[in-house]
Amino acid sequence: MVSSPETFYQNELNDASLYQKISKRVMTSFRKSARNESIAKKLIELSEIESSHAAFWADLIRKRGKTPPPYKKRSPGYYSYIGFLQRIFGVSFLIRYMERGEIDAIKESFGRDLHESREQWEREQLNKILRDEREHEDAFIQMSVELKGNSESVRDAIYGMSDGLIEVLASVAGLTGVFINNIFVAVGGVVFGASGLVSMTIGAYLSERAKSQIEASETHRAISAAGNTALYYFIGATVPIIPFLFFQRYLALAISFALVIVVDGIVTSVISIQSNGKLKWDLLRSLGLVTLGFAATFAIGLVAHHFIGYLG
Repeated sequence: MVSSPETFYQNELNDASLYQKISKRVMTSFRKSARNESIAKKLIELSEIESSHAAFWADLIRKRGKTPPPYKKRSPGYYSYIGFLQRIFGVSFLIRYMERGEIDAIKESFGRDLHESREQWEREQLNKILRDEREHEDAFIQMSVELKGNSESVRDAIYGMSDGLIEVLASVAGLTGVFINNIFVAVGGVVFGASGLVSMTIGAYLSERAKSQIEASETHRAISAAGNTALYYFIGATVPIIPFLFFQRYLALAISFALVIVVDGIVTSVISIQSNGKLKWDLLRSLGLVTLGFAATFAIGLVAHHFIGYLG
């Protein structure tokens, strides 16, 4: 459990900086609207509150006879990656991420610091910070509600792209062991991809249609879900096929596998953050499963080759 005032001081400075950057990004990355301006304004307010919290921790550090540490950015590479994902999947993704961060902040060691504080000033300030963090959580939940439609679009994108990547990679891995002509492998991948696209699109439509009937809501969400799923499944399915149009079989297969690993890593990152998972372990698990599926279907293709030889 982290209870150092120096740690809280750094966290508050990082949060203040993060909210400012995201506020600017919201206003520059999207068409201006009343909703976006409201969100950007709220983020600036939260940034100012976090700065006031940092000032409290700095005062507390000085009262204890120490000097506040110099500002140190928290994992700049990680936040750059989060920003990259936001540019792809929209502001709702970042809102969800920050909502989780505020919940985690509340669970940190406020309680112990509150009880250990002997001065009334410290107890009052810690109580105020705790109230502020709870209000931040409520603010982010409200933003998530306002951006609900965008969040659902992100879900559709993840749903479609993930399946397109894995299914078509598995198909071309198996076909590489059977077809000697890489163009035939690409054509086989297109066939598998087309069948998967149709089934995924219909499944997404029927699922959302049933949901709208249960909730007695409009059905335009079902059409939107089907369209988004189809679009991102198509994008995902295209990734492992493209190398076979330009390279020979095994080189194309290696490039296809590498591309899928990269894109699946992005998709897995979004899933992990949206579901409050552990990013590092989720990425490792996804890498292992993709590799296992790739190896298994490639082995099946080699077994088929052993019995029927190469085709094409």
